[in-house]
Amino acid sequence: MVETVGALSYHRGVLGHVRRVDQRAWEALLPEPEADPGLDEALLRHTYRLDEDGHPELHAAGRRAAEALGLEVAIEYYQGDGSAAPNASLLHQAEKAVILFEGPLLERLDNDELAAICGHELAHRLLWTLEDGAYLAVDRLLDAAAGDARTPRQYLETRRRWVMASELFADRGALVACGDLSTTVRALLKTQTGLAGVDPEAYLRQADELDLSTGSRGTSHPEGVARAWALKNWLAGEDVEILLTGPLDVDSPDLLDAALLRELSMDFAADIAQTDGLRTDAVATYAAGFADPPGPLGVPGGAITRFDEPLAVRPVDGAPIPRPRSLTPATKQYLCYLLLDLATADPDTGDAGLIASMGVARKAGLTPYDDLADDELGWSDKRRAQLSAAAEAIQ
Repeated sequence: MVETVGALSYHRGVLGHVRRVDQRAWEALLPEPEADPGLDEALLRHTYRLDEDGHPELHAAGRRAAEALGLEVAIEYYQGDGSAAPNASLLHQAEKAVILFEGPLLERLDNDELAAICGHELAHRLLWTLEDGAYLAVDRLLDAAAGDARTPRQYLETRRRWVMASELFADRGALVACGDLSTTVRALLKTQTGLAGVDPEAYLRQADELDLSTGSRGTSHPEGVARAWALKNWLAGEDVEILLTGPLDVDSPDLLDAALLRELSMDFAADIAQTDGLRTDAVATYAAGFADPPGPLGVPGGAITRFDEPLAVRPVDGAPIPRPRSLTPATKQYLCYLLLDLATADPDTGDAGLIASMGVARKAGLTPYDDLADDELGWSDKRRAQLSAAAEAIQ
């Protein structure tokens, strides 16, 4: 059984990026140790406080969860008014943890499931208090960015993945709190479906029928079946953060993928510019522009990377090496255009440059390249056949 919960690689990667790129904004949002009397009054006016005298099982479950997570904090519990859907949420306070229940959730949970639900909510507090509130500051920054119409899409995609990462982290807190996978999934299912009786093992089998390598399509929470899959595979020591990232997609990168795509473009451009038939000053100058900021051409790292195979991604902050990521068709098309731009950057390279670029495409597994170049340059069938044959001959 996994006994500790640490920030996900995704959390650490985004934190590192924000500290480098948006340090002043991030520092301004670091939490201050102040209470919020307005929240206390709102809770007293509009909810039912679940005191220990009337709800000893709930308080015992909360203490069990806090102890399992290594948290020493006062916990208050409230039940919302009205007929909302079953749910629980953490209202983060500096000096205490406040868990708000809504709908008929409490009456459907046994003591172990209560511990799982409390563990989930308290894990949010654990994350927000790690590294003196560093992750809470990132959360606030991304929330503020999402509310601004001028925010670049990369920040919006980062926020989507960030909040899903936080839910996976909290799910791990639920598992650590109750100590049992089936119980954790059962509590998750009862919360999501509103059912009093559920079959967690059947849900885990359902999760195994899905290909989750394409990532979650959730906006704030991963799909429940994906969360169950992530818990099961986390226990088995597997990297499950493919749920957050999916394939590398040039059309919807987050901040980390944008940096990865810039680096990938720079390395690929350097490889192309040092290929026989394209090794000219004009091509080298064009390729150097893919560096950020533009600079001297880098040294290629040996064999050209194959883009028809999952791409190896470096680990973040000493985390385990993540699963290789495949490239979407849009990303492969982008790399084809990069190759074609360099192949035509210097008119003096002529057919030799085009043939060399087709050879690079074959080595890189960029099978759409010939069709794309044909469409853009308008080759005749005869000319295309000649160029293709020459490219095959240099393999």
